[in-house]
Amino acid sequence: MTALRRLPIVLPRSGTAPGTGQGGTAMNQRPPIITFRASVPATASPDAAYAVLADLSTHLVWTGERAPDKNFRLLALEAPPAPATVGDRFSSKGANGFSMTFFDSSVVVEAERGTRFGFDTESRLERKHRPTWLAHFEHRYTITATGAGASIDYTCGVWPLNYLPWWLSPALRPMTHTLVERAVRKNMENLAALAEATGQRLPDGTEGPIRA
Repeated sequence: MTALRRLPIVLPRSGTAPGTGQGGTAMNQRPPIITFRASVPATASPDAAYAVLADLSTHLVWTGERAPDKNFRLLALEAPPAPATVGDRFSSKGANGFSMTFFDSSVVVEAERGTRFGFDTESRLERKHRPTWLAHFEHRYTITATGAGASIDYTCGVWPLNYLPWWLSPALRPMTHTLVERAVRKNMENLAALAEATGQRLPDGTEGPIRA
């Protein structure tokens, strides 16, 4: 993700099919200006993959500590300690290059064990030489059972709220799309690896992350 160091791209951090959540926001009435997608296979079961997603503290690992580019990663997160359910709210902070920082407030809108997880985010990006940028993100994860384990599919729709930043201009949008999806896929690979490494059989027959 070297090229990203010169491009302050909208990078979903822990990120989220677009406009289909249970949140019922006004954003669902118009298409996002850009949509990012990534899909990765995992040898973990669907329940194990879901358990990692629903344990919001793990997002600090697979899209934070283990992010390949330290200029684009999740830095902090405050969330309930229990597995996330619909209606739960959490806040987070993320690095986005050029000393810019995202401050996010999110609400869980989908939480179906072993199948799907999603949240909507109201985000503000503090910029040095431009006004703070406000945006709405809709993050969705879909988990599908496969013969080898599971397929984890991610979609993130982006809606600018106050102005269009230069990296989302029509001329630069294709490059932004390519670079962000490349970075997102690497974080998704971290997610799959964490689900594979921490999955364990629980008393109810499902799987979940091992607690220290």
